[in-house]
Amino acid sequence: MFNINDRVLFWEQGTPHRGRVTSVEPRVRRVVTDTGRRFRVPVRKLKRSPDRVLILETRLDRSLRSAREYAPMMRQWLRAYSVEAVHEKVHTVEDMRRFLQREGKNVATRIIHVMGHGQDDPGAGSATFSLTFEDLHLVDQVEVFRGLEGKIIIFSCCEVGADQKAMKKVKEASGAAGVIGYRVAVHDWYTNLAEVMLYDRLINSSCSPQSAVRLVNGALKALGTQVHDRIVRKPVLVCY
Repeated sequence: MFNINDRVLFWEQGTPHRGRVTSVEPRVRRVVTDTGRRFRVPVRKLKRSPDRVLILETRLDRSLRSAREYAPMMRQWLRAYSVEAVHEKVHTVEDMRRFLQREGKNVATRIIHVMGHGQDDPGAGSATFSLTFEDLHLVDQVEVFRGLEGKIIIFSCCEVGADQKAMKKVKEASGAAGVIGYRVAVHDWYTNLAEVMLYDRLINSSCSPQSAVRLVNGALKALGTQVHDRIVRKPVLVCY
């Protein structure tokens, strides 16, 4: 019962905490929470807590008639890991704000996966995430991400990872354990491959988001996987 790497839930002074077992002792487990705090918790106080992912997907094509979407596939794949995945469509900045505040802040949610189009315009801090009807400017509208302490935010979109200022602003404002994105334009097949491996490390190991990204980049390099049929010398996937 409650072995190393098991996800658990417990209360400390009336506050709920979720995290992962890091050490097993008689009648006690050492737990590191999603916010990085460490506790020694009696086994009788622990409950099992499956991972939970919030997937927010905007239109992947401008056409409102497009059937192109990847969240259902990812949701089905996560189910094989016994991970609960909540999938919502977002079309405006207000949609993002509402779902992040309602579902993203939920203590059960550990990972927030944002799917859509990104663009790193010239100049530091100019990265944008394109929704169906408007753009979300990651620096100017960073308040959208406030209150997500200890979560992992994945931007499954092109280029925003190249904007260090924007990524760092999102991490600072949100309090996230890690903010992950792609430095360059990437095809769907590339993100699918990278994110399957990324989730495996985030779910099946005690890796930090930063360590998981390093392992995925190493695996992609070992496979000889190229972006747009060219060699990209710097890591394509980054984590702040």
